[in-house]
Amino acid sequence: MLRSTRLISFGLAGQIALVILVTTALSFFGSELLYKRAEAELIASSQAERLAGRLLLAERLLLPLPPAERAATAARLSTDNLTIAWQAGHIAAPPATPTGRLQHIRTRMGEIEPTLRERAIHLSEQPNGAISGGVALPDGSLLAFSTESRRVHVPTLGSHLVSLLLFTSGVLLATLLLLRALAEPLRTIAREADRAGLGEPVTVPEEGPEEVRRLARSINAMQARLIALVDDRTQALAAVSHDLLTPVARLRLRAGALEPGDTRDAILRDLDEMQAFMTSILGYLRGAEPEAARPVDLASIVMTIVDDAADTGADASYDGPDRLAATLPPLRIRSAVSNLVENALRHAGQARVTLTRDDDAIRLHVDDDGPGIAEADRTVVFEPFRRLDASRSRESGGAGLGLAIVARAVEGIGSVGLSNRPEGGLRATITLPIPR
Repeated sequence: MLRSTRLISFGLAGQIALVILVTTALSFFGSELLYKRAEAELIASSQAERLAGRLLLAERLLLPLPPAERAATAARLSTDNLTIAWQAGHIAAPPATPTGRLQHIRTRMGEIEPTLRERAIHLSEQPNGAISGGVALPDGSLLAFSTESRRVHVPTLGSHLVSLLLFTSGVLLATLLLLRALAEPLRTIAREADRAGLGEPVTVPEEGPEEVRRLARSINAMQARLIALVDDRTQALAAVSHDLLTPVARLRLRAGALEPGDTRDAILRDLDEMQAFMTSILGYLRGAEPEAARPVDLASIVMTIVDDAADTGADASYDGPDRLAATLPPLRIRSAVSNLVENALRHAGQARVTLTRDDDAIRLHVDDDGPGIAEADRTVVFEPFRRLDASRSRESGGAGLGLAIVARAVEGIGSVGLSNRPEGGLRATITLPIPR
């Protein structure tokens, strides 16, 4: 299992390159081995042909001569590659059948000169690869011979390491270049898939090999089905929430006609909660609507939100520049800041907004003096309809959508995060990267 995981993490191109590299190395060694063995057989056959022809020639020349002249004549028949000598002795019986290379030479000698098949032939191989032996002549004498060294070495890793490295390096380079081109459509699909769900729909280019084009078509079709499903449910939820606002307004008017008392106050509180809930849903759904970015004065937007809150008597303040130009979707950023300010006022009773800009990003902080949020809960609070009972109760109002609206609003243009301040309270930070 561990080996499989490591191989998978190596990457598709790396895995294919590794397979090609291994098979290339095996093919290289296999072809070298077969070539050397074929070369050895060819050399052995050549030796057998020369031996057979030279020995028969020596036999025809030596047999008519008297024994006293045979040794000198045999010496004159020797060459640089073959030494021939005549001896008066003889081979009493044929030796055991040789094996391997010697057997191949003896068989070839018999095929070339059939008269040698029945002769007593002795063959032996020296450590340096030279072959020596003798052939019994019809009169019982011996024709001895010895060849030069012609040993063929079977290739080893060390003897061919340089050529192997050069060969496999060339194959590997060509393979990687080809795989890079083939894998580019897959990398494009991965990039587009990562962008899916971050705002605007993406379309995966249908290019590359047939299998990759089929994958891209499937992803595009799946995304279209998911978008249609989400749109249908979103529109249905928005329609229900919008249509319920009218009956709630009528109920509020009718409740206002009741006699003052605890019952009427309870009904009005329930209606306020219902209206806030439906308004939050509509705001959350509107945050998913695409909006084009355009040049805006972010400082003016933030100051307007803080001033509106302060005009209602809330403890809200702003610290930052009087003007800060940025290219942003104005409605989405206004929704995000408004919900952060309302969230701080609802749960802590004050909101201190700070706006700064550096070389990398614009940062907007909303601080309060509330109880803060546990580290384990700082991610889940951005989920829709998520409430933290320890710090947020039904009495504080809201539908659990405030931070979800913020996360939806800044999606694709920045990020939002929460942290507890050392002196106490919560800090919500919107970070908007500055394009370079």
